[in-house]
Amino acid sequence: MVEIALQWFFSIPLALFGALWMYRDAKSRRMETADMWAVGFFVAFFLLPFLGGILVFAFYLRKRNRGGGFAYSVPSE
Repeated sequence: MVEIALQWFFSIPLALFGALWMYRDAKSRRMETADMWAVGFFVAFFLLPFLGGILVFAFYLRKRNRGGGFAYSVPSE
């Protein structure tokens, strides 16, 4: 079995950096759930060591708005 072991002094700053980047990116794209993505990344990073953070990061990259703004258009009146 393969085990990925990261030291705490390395993993906490890495998780904080990833969560901060995800929060800023989501805010710049005007996503209302920016804080939830950042917290989800940080928590998953430690619940499923390292792999959880990668999974949440990959899922976020697929779900984020590519061009910024809102994901759905507002119908014109």
